[in-house]
Amino acid sequence: MTYKQLVDYPPTLRVNPHPHDSIRQIKIDLVSVMCDNKYRWIASKNDDGDFIIKTGIFSWNNFGIPHHKDDLEWAMDIDDWDSVFEMINEGTVKVWKIEYR
Repeated sequence: MTYKQLVDYPPTLRVNPHPHDSIRQIKIDLVSVMCDNKYRWIASKNDDGDFIIKTGIFSWNNFGIPHHKDDLEWAMDIDDWDSVFEMINEGTVKVWKIEYR
């Protein structure tokens, strides 16, 4: 999957309508506008039940997202997944696929 393909044919991203009680972790796979590099973020619930995003070895600023990381985490906490994906896609990456458990 390339960045151009994601722009031309965006995937349908669906999260269970009421996942907050059952979802523990979500994997978000991304493709960069630069060289079609691929990344994986992991968002997991902490002991308080709030989501925390981990971007691996990469700094949040590498993704060019015009929102703070906690804005996405707070949207995840209230199950506003459409906003989460929209905020991510405003940066220099596009969401390619998601998996959750």
